Amino acid sequence: MSSRLLRSILTKPNLPRTDIPAYVKDKTFGKLSEKSKLEFLWQYRTAIIRQRYATFGKDSGLKAGVCWPTIEELKFKKEYEQKFEKSFQHMSNRLKLDQAKRADDMAKREKEVLKNLEKLPKQKQEFWANYHKLYADIESEKQKKERVIQEVREYLGYDIQPNDPRFEEALAKKDEEEKAAIRAARKLEKQRQNMEMLQALVSDALEKEKSESTKPVDEKEKTSN
Repeated sequence: MSSRLLRSILTKPNLPRTDIPAYVKDKTFGKLSEKSKLEFLWQYRTAIIRQRYATFGKDSGLKAGVCWPTIEELKFKKEYEQKFEKSFQHMSNRLKLDQAKRADDMAKREKEVLKNLEKLPKQKQEFWANYHKLYADIESEKQKKERVIQEVREYLGYDIQPNDPRFEEALAKKDEEEKAAIRAARKLEKQRQNMEMLQALVSDALEKEKSESTKPVDEKEKTSN
């Protein structure tokens, strides 16, 4: 609730002032009334007491010492910091180590960048070579696809689009016929090789028989003896 709203409520004649607690009036106007007393238990909390002194100052009737921690609180805070919080020297050393590490990492990074810059011309050359090769492969694949489409159209004898189901059927049938033709050609080639081998064997046998029939008689007798 804002102070302006509280003031407007307090200044309304049709609203009894007794309905508003005294501590609310005091906080709104920044002054302590004679009837303002600590009536509730929560008002005796350390934070509330310090807030009361910060709001009303000497008029609160409190000593300024309530805003400072007690000896026990200071002792506890000191022990807590020693156990759970790092000392200034430790944090300073850690900061120096972190700064040195960052500087070392930055130097390594700069060295790596300079080294990579030396490789840049070669990498650019390789990039463009790979780019042109990829472009050539794409164009070759595109031409191959167009050639297949044209072959299927010639095979069917009419114009057909690649997304037509009949196109896939015709392509599969055409591929099967080509595979069958390749198998037949391989079979004929194998038969031809076998015939050539057989003819070579027959020729060798005939040549051997002819050479034996033309030997002299005395050589035959020597051979028989």
